[in-house]
Amino acid sequence: MLNGFSKQQIISLLSSHTLWGRKACKEILRRKDEFIPLLIDILDNAINDPEPYMYDEKDDHIPAALLLAQMKASEAYPRLVKLISYDEETVGLLWGDMITEHYTHMLRDTFNGDSTLLPPLIENRSICEWARSMSILAYGMHYFDGRISREEITAFYRRLINKVYNKKPYKRDETVLSYVANSIREQRLEELKEDVKAAYERGGIDEFICEELEVYINDWDNPLFAADDLHIDDAIKNLDYWKWFRKEETSEDE
Repeated sequence: MLNGFSKQQIISLLSSHTLWGRKACKEILRRKDEFIPLLIDILDNAINDPEPYMYDEKDDHIPAALLLAQMKASEAYPRLVKLISYDEETVGLLWGDMITEHYTHMLRDTFNGDSTLLPPLIENRSICEWARSMSILAYGMHYFDGRISREEITAFYRRLINKVYNKKPYKRDETVLSYVANSIREQRLEELKEDVKAAYERGGIDEFICEELEVYINDWDNPLFAADDLHIDDAIKNLDYWKWFRKEETSEDE
C-alpha cells in the first residue's frame, strides 16, 4: 500500500518505469472505483494532445489502458477506438507492438455495447491497417461474447468483402481483408465461405496470413484456428512482458 500518497501522486507513478510504478498499479487495482476516472483522464489527455505521447514525453496511456481493460471499464472503449483512429505512423508511435499484442483484448474487455464505433474505423483506408485489422478481430470477439448478433456480424463482413474492399486491394487493404477472412474462420461463420472464396479469386487475400484457399477451407474446423478466448486478466504481467518497470527503484523521498 502507498500510505500517505495522494491519488494524483499514485497516478503519476504509472510513467515512472520503476517498482514504484508496479506498486501504483497494485494500489489502483485495489481501489479501482476511485481510480477509473483518473485513468480515463489520461486517455482523454492523449486524445486531445497525442503528440507528447508519440515522442516519449508521456507514456502513461499504456498502463492506463491495460488497467482499464482489466477493470472492464466500459468508459474506456470509445477512447480506445479514438486512440487508434490515426495513420500508421501515429498509431505506431502511440502504441508500438502493443497494437497487435493487446489491443484486440483491450477493446474486447472494455466493450460498452455500441457496435457502431468500430465499423467506420475499419472502413477508413486512411487509418493504420493494423489498427483496422485488430479492430476486425475485436468485432469478431464481440460476437463471440454474444454482444452482437450473427446477422449483424455477417452483414458487416459481407459488406467489407463485397463493397468496401471489393477490388484487388493495395497491400495494406489486403492485410485488412485477410483479417476479415481470419475472423470469419475463427467465428465459424460458414455462410460467408463463398464470399471469402470470391476474395481469394480476385487476389484480395494475403496467403501468408491466411494460407492458400484450399488449406483455408480444409482447416475450417481445425481447433488451431478457433478464436482465442483471451482477456486482459493481469495488467501488471502484461507490463512486465514489455519490461515496463525497467529502471532501478528510487527512494520514497525522491
